[in-house]
Amino acid sequence: MKMVMPKMGMTMEEGTIVEWKKEEGEHVEKGEIILEIMTNKVNIDVEAPASGYLKILKFPDQVAPVGEVIALIEESAEVSHIPAAEVSVPVTESREKAEIAERKRIPVSPRARRLAEERGISLEQITGTGPDGAITEEDVLRIGKPAEAIPSELVTEPFKPEFVPAPSAPVSPLAERIAREKGVDLSKVEGTGLGGKITKEDVLEYVESAGKVKAEPVAIEPEIPPAEEYAKPVPAVPEAEPTEPAAVEVKEVTETGEVPEVTEKAGVPEEVGGIPLTGIRKLTADRMSKSKREAPHLTLGMNVDMTEATKLKDSLNVTYTDIIVRATALALKKHPIMNSTLKGDKIVLRDQVNIGIAVARGDDLLVPVIHAADNLSLKEISFVTRDLVERTRNDQLTEKDVLDGTFTVSNLGMYGISFFTPIINPPEAAILGVGEITKTPVVINDQIRIREQLILSLSFDHRIVNGMPASLFLKEIKTLVEHPYKLLVEGEP
Repeated sequence: MKMVMPKMGMTMEEGTIVEWKKEEGEHVEKGEIILEIMTNKVNIDVEAPASGYLKILKFPDQVAPVGEVIALIEESAEVSHIPAAEVSVPVTESREKAEIAERKRIPVSPRARRLAEERGISLEQITGTGPDGAITEEDVLRIGKPAEAIPSELVTEPFKPEFVPAPSAPVSPLAERIAREKGVDLSKVEGTGLGGKITKEDVLEYVESAGKVKAEPVAIEPEIPPAEEYAKPVPAVPEAEPTEPAAVEVKEVTETGEVPEVTEKAGVPEEVGGIPLTGIRKLTADRMSKSKREAPHLTLGMNVDMTEATKLKDSLNVTYTDIIVRATALALKKHPIMNSTLKGDKIVLRDQVNIGIAVARGDDLLVPVIHAADNLSLKEISFVTRDLVERTRNDQLTEKDVLDGTFTVSNLGMYGISFFTPIINPPEAAILGVGEITKTPVVINDQIRIREQLILSLSFDHRIVNGMPASLFLKEIKTLVEHPYKLLVEGEP
């Protein structure tokens, strides 16, 4: 039976494989959780669609569109040869078909496969030493490019500590699995996740830093023949003023006795450390790159007087974000083109108004969704928003909390940002940016008054929306926010 990338919501287009809970060839039961995927920056558990033996076709960190076959559940433990056309999904690339065929011929662990791909090593060159001749990570490392010779006195034994569980710090399941494989003492690993949680990146960084060979550089003097072996005298070199020492490349003296050429190497700094582009950070990078690449962005800005909104905020104990979300929801009902998406050659108007709010969690950015926001009162929006923000920061969101968004609001005003050009959250048509509220002198009835103002920035997909309807939509939000008591007409008790 084919196991495909599930569609967890109407806006989900693809998912990233995070971790298979079962090994290749292992027996699974229908309804058993065998896979963890990531979509919209939230990890989701996936159940086995049938009972049988697992054959994995997509591996961790690989992205698959909704409906693509990612695994097979087979009745027999013996892997049957299935035509590539039957296993693969819409004509992807021929290279991917070749990889699937190669997986059938050569048993190899996922980690070994990824390492071989990174180093450009063909699996056919490797002799597996694992069970049934399977290729392991050590097999790939064994035939990797030989490192430059290191003096014996500098060679140290490989770093192989025993696995020790963390005494109290929370550990992600994937991080613990890697720690067991690498023999890492988790009590020595500093967690960088929420609440000091130890993540996969923390374990890998610890292994990399602990396994490095630290040694002082050894100066190697070139071997120069005696002076009488030179065929001709060495010309005198004029003295030069002392300068800062530079890295030089010393070549051997030639048999003709010529002076060795001394050249200065270009000072290229070596890379130190680095932040792995994985997990939520990688998903964010991929989605934002796709959005800027496919959707022609246009951003409009508009000043909004927040003086009356501030009074309403204080009287109802709500936030500025609550007020703007409520105004946006009502404006989307009046301008449905802004609540649409592009599917192929069709613009699809959404039935529901589901507004996502950008929330920071450490260095990550997530977008939980207020569903049916147009049917909620201002106080109800405030309650839902506070709950979503709290659960986002406590890493308690579920897939329902992040799926099916139709429009996004991003507020950077609390960080002192007055104006920015937000990137559309695909497959939505637009995103609203909210800037800082400042006291600004304005002219009212030919008199200068001090008013509280902010700038709203609307980025929209110019394939879907033109400048005029986008301007009218932004003006509608401005009108509602500047006369906020209109927000209480519908839905308020």
